[in-house]
Amino acid sequence: MSETPRIERGWIFVNGTRQDDGTIELGTGGEMRFSPFEAMSQRQDTKITWRHILTASVQRLAFWRR
Repeated sequence: MSETPRIERGWIFVNGTRQDDGTIELGTGGEMRFSPFEAMSQRQDTKITWRHILTASVQRLAFWRR
């Protein structure tokens, strides 16, 4: 899995796992899934940019309009 977040159907997937202290360790091979709303609060710990959040938000809107 790559180091950059991947976006599918309005979800943002990040390569990493949550540690016992609540921080996120990137590059561990685990997969974490964030909604755009959750990603706004987790931006500092992950490599999620505003572009990823906006893209996922638009995908969710398009998906739910079907």
